[in-house]
Amino acid sequence: MRLDQAIPQRYPQLSRRKARELIAQRRILVNDRPVGVASREVSANDRITIIEDLPTIDVLRETADWLAVNKPAGLATQPARDRKQRSLEELLRVQYRELYVVHRIDTQTSGVVVFARTRDAAARLSELFASREIRKTYLAVIEGSIEHELTIESPIGGRDAHTIVRPLQSLGETMLVAAEIRTGRTHQIRIHLKSIERPVAGDRRYGSTLDAPRMLLHAWKLEHASLGELIAPPPADFPSL
Repeated sequence: MRLDQAIPQRYPQLSRRKARELIAQRRILVNDRPVGVASREVSANDRITIIEDLPTIDVLRETADWLAVNKPAGLATQPARDRKQRSLEELLRVQYRELYVVHRIDTQTSGVVVFARTRDAAARLSELFASREIRKTYLAVIEGSIEHELTIESPIGGRDAHTIVRPLQSLGETMLVAAEIRTGRTHQIRIHLKSIERPVAGDRRYGSTLDAPRMLLHAWKLEHASLGELIAPPPADFPSL
């Protein structure tokens, strides 16, 4: 079946004319790839995704090999299994046909995310992240305060985990801190800050009781010789530096 026929069949609210408009705008993904040809043949097993709304994604730096963007909070890096919500990867594929995920940050975390644009670059960048060669620094608003730099090395899931936390600015009942992670365990900063009874503000999962617009964690910097210094300005709901 032609793509412009399959879309109205799967999405009855869309006419064939509207389907063709979306295809021409490259806002239709077939198996996670944008398609710009209405006559493209698709099967019942092909996954068709519609990108109806295109939020502005701040591109921090772009090369032939990789792309760095400032991910908004609330947007997943990759598609969820049920695919009910759009992901950063899907939105970027509308403009960038070939993309490879080489690292991730939590859905509620904003900040720097890097995608590879070629297979070779994906292999190189994945190795850099896996070998801990890329320096990663986050900003977090924590409940309470700390007086000096702390190093937290409690294991997570039986594996070593290393976080350095530095105080930046007192905000009354909260404090803005920088958290540099030397390892990349799931929820590492959130778990480590909870372990010293200084949870990230708005992080209900890990003990926050303060009313916050969201979990106030932001992937601020990535640094490596091959990337330079990639800095994502914090969003408006975050305290200014």
